[in-house]
Amino acid sequence: MTYTIEEKRHIISELILMAHADNHLKKEEVSFITSVGKRMDLSDEEIDYMINHPEELTTVPPKDYTKRIVHFHRMMLMMHIDGHVDQLELQLLHEVALQYGFRKTTVDALLQTMLKYPHGEIPPSELMQIHLRNSN
Repeated sequence: MTYTIEEKRHIISELILMAHADNHLKKEEVSFITSVGKRMDLSDEEIDYMINHPEELTTVPPKDYTKRIVHFHRMMLMMHIDGHVDQLELQLLHEVALQYGFRKTTVDALLQTMLKYPHGEIPPSELMQIHLRNSN
């Protein structure tokens, strides 16, 4: 999948906002954000600046439906990365789902399915099936 520089920044911004949602930025969260940012060819300096200045971040949902699905799954992985799902993180996830046009039943199915897999990594085919099944 190819992303514009603005899409990359919005994706990293949403991950950072999710990491900050519980008011406790953990090293696992920073590592995950940095890893995703590097895969998207963002510089370490830009990623660090974004992490340290969340109040300056803006987000725009991806226009492409598949990109929304992939990124939403990234956000779910971020939420689970520290082994604890905070109520504020869950609230933010549901708010993002509404912005992305995902139903609550889809989010609930995704959260339940994540429990079946190590580290919550739902296989792409199953991820798509859940979205398709719950979008009709």
